[in-house]
Amino acid sequence: MRLPCGYNAQVKAFLHSGQVEDTQLFVANHPEARLFCSEAGVDPASQIELRLIRVELANGESEVLLTSLLDREAFPAEVFAELYHRRWGIETDFRRLKQTLTLDNFSGRSVTAVKQDFHAAQLLKNLALLMQHLLQPVIEQRHKGRKLRWKVNFTQGVSRLKNTLVELLVRHCAQGLSNVLALMAKSLSAVRSGRSFARQRKRAASRGCEGYKPTR
Repeated sequence: MRLPCGYNAQVKAFLHSGQVEDTQLFVANHPEARLFCSEAGVDPASQIELRLIRVELANGESEVLLTSLLDREAFPAEVFAELYHRRWGIETDFRRLKQTLTLDNFSGRSVTAVKQDFHAAQLLKNLALLMQHLLQPVIEQRHKGRKLRWKVNFTQGVSRLKNTLVELLVRHCAQGLSNVLALMAKSLSAVRSGRSFARQRKRAASRGCEGYKPTR
């Protein structure tokens, strides 16, 4: 996991030391962490050995990664920058569920309602991504003369698909599927690789009102 550079005195000292990696003992100092340890049957005062790794970014800044993989020969520090970068695809998928599909804005409080919303969101996401993947060769061919690469805009793709999803599932509707694919092929986003922006901390967005799912 990535730690803020000012996470605690240990992390600050590690950064100031100039070391690439170091193994240190950590304890649960935060009240919530200590309570969690107690509820799990773990002594809050117990120490755990973890490894700090410094990664130099392209902009000259340093980030600190924390791992329980202590074997430096099996897991050299050099591999962690790329390994951490690969988590981006996982985070992007969570962002789709939380922001685009508002997964945590359930339409009811019963177990059935929560399960229904969860599985419906997963199905909608998977089908939209599948259609996006199927359309990509067509889009590549159609826009091969352009400077940038293009792909289906996922949010717009979900918007096009969700209104016809039930019909596509319960009926043999080839024409309806073709219409959805045609609409999705017109809702594109440019692929701009290598961009990096400073993270801006913003107030958490409202989860919305229960029973009023977005209709976009």
